[in-house]
Amino acid sequence: MFEEAYDASRFDEYESVHSIGCSSPEWMRNTFEGKEFPDTVYVTANPWISKIAPDSFHHVENLWLRDYDAAQEDLAEASVLEEAGLGDIPTIYPDMLSKAARDLQEEYPNKRMIVHYFQPHAPCVGNPDGSRKEKILDEMHPGDDLKDGNVTRDEVWQAYIDNLKYAFYYAEKLSRDLGGRSVFTADHGELFGEWLWPFPIRGYAHPDGVRHPKLTEVPWAVVEHGDRRTITAGSTSHHEADEDVVNDRLESLGYKV
Repeated sequence: MFEEAYDASRFDEYESVHSIGCSSPEWMRNTFEGKEFPDTVYVTANPWISKIAPDSFHHVENLWLRDYDAAQEDLAEASVLEEAGLGDIPTIYPDMLSKAARDLQEEYPNKRMIVHYFQPHAPCVGNPDGSRKEKILDEMHPGDDLKDGNVTRDEVWQAYIDNLKYAFYYAEKLSRDLGGRSVFTADHGELFGEWLWPFPIRGYAHPDGVRHPKLTEVPWAVVEHGDRRTITAGSTSHHEADEDVVNDRLESLGYKV
């Protein structure tokens, strides 16, 4: 999908790499669980990190917390959910995540930063030019809606392409603002009804444990914007999040917890 959306020549380096996860929780468990990254700040629109690796980073900024009044007052001012006007829409917009990342870069100027956008994952909320859709396309999902024939593969694919470009519009701007070296990648891919050889069944969305190339092959696109920052290690901190709040967010996004 990424290679259809963007020409590799726009990046300083580009290759397709193998992810060690077929879903966000699987990728996070295999990448972060039980490990320490004291030189890294994790800014996320994906709630799973608060369940899987709350102690692994120097700081975790989970943008779902403020919206659901989690007991984490020390992050309240840094959260931008109130500005997003999300209401009941179960997603974090990429411009809001980018703003949080810029603010945190000022607070932690000598730390690496992982900025985990939720898009292109459904719901499909944006357009390639960075604007938001007037109508949220909840039905454009490569899971049950596609499997049951409520939407066509072409419709869902195009909605995901638009959602990808929507997020990348802000991610690319953020990389220029932060400077240095940035890598655009993904935790996993997506299945849109591909056959799961050697079994005579089709796969949809991103189930755990399914080692299909469409799930495990992800982009690794590198850009350089000036000098790289000097990174210093610090200590890891415990990221405390209300488990019920996190579970509610995950379930609203279609995950089983």
